[in-house]
Amino acid sequence: MAKGMAILVIVMAVGAAIAVPNWSEMVKHPPLVTTIKTEPSPAGVSEGGGLPAAEEEVTPVPAGAMKITILEGSSVQGNPDYEPDEAQVPLNTKVVWENADSVPHTATSGSGPEDASSGQVFDTGIINGGESSAPMELAGAAEGDEIAYHCQVHPYMTSSLTVTAASAEGAAAAPAAGGGAEAAGATLTIPEGASVQGNPAYDPDPLTVTAGDVVEVSNQDTVPHTATSGSGPEDPESGSQFDTSIIDAGATAQIETANLAAGDYKFYCSVHPYMLGNLKVS
Repeated sequence: MAKGMAILVIVMAVGAAIAVPNWSEMVKHPPLVTTIKTEPSPAGVSEGGGLPAAEEEVTPVPAGAMKITILEGSSVQGNPDYEPDEAQVPLNTKVVWENADSVPHTATSGSGPEDASSGQVFDTGIINGGESSAPMELAGAAEGDEIAYHCQVHPYMTSSLTVTAASAEGAAAAPAAGGGAEAAGATLTIPEGASVQGNPAYDPDPLTVTAGDVVEVSNQDTVPHTATSGSGPEDPESGSQFDTSIIDAGATAQIETANLAAGDYKFYCSVHPYMLGNLKVS
């Protein structure tokens, strides 16, 4: 023990004899570890080394395509999910699904995940909240086909679309013989403030047209609306005569009356069902 202590003391003494006279030089030349410099991360690279997330792109709805909205809150079972429900799509028309909900959804052909033909006609893949699908072609669809579809993430979300002739609605938007767009036969306005219950909902009300007129529906409110035939969401014939689908604030849509018999047609807003109107066809 004593011998070990003696060796330790001798080593410390020798070290001190070397370090003390040379202390100033050692300070001038510190070990390399103290001179390591950190370089700033390159622009666009996070400190963790990963690349920044790519900006999300929302697919615009191309001209002539039909838009179906996945409604906010549709992930809650029992809530309305796709709007319009039981949509009518002219043959050869592409469809874009817009996800207005805050969670991901899909629109996948078939009655559900157990359907052996699920996704064969169309499948949007995952659509994140606030995004839109790419324009979907209805593969192999023919006039008169009724195509069921569902959400793969929430299989209780189901809807369908029917393929109609190509395209009675498209004819209204086609250029006239003189080269200009065909003029609407009448205008229906959704006034500003229409979403407030008790305020005027549609102007004029009633709106009188002649069968064959194209009604232009102009949303002058600050929130989305629809003009959907029927007395309300509980009407089993809701949307069977006409349905503009969602009309964003400041946007317009059209109602075809060529296939409507003379008579009165109640309509409402599927977003705000207390908004009611009446269309008279002569």
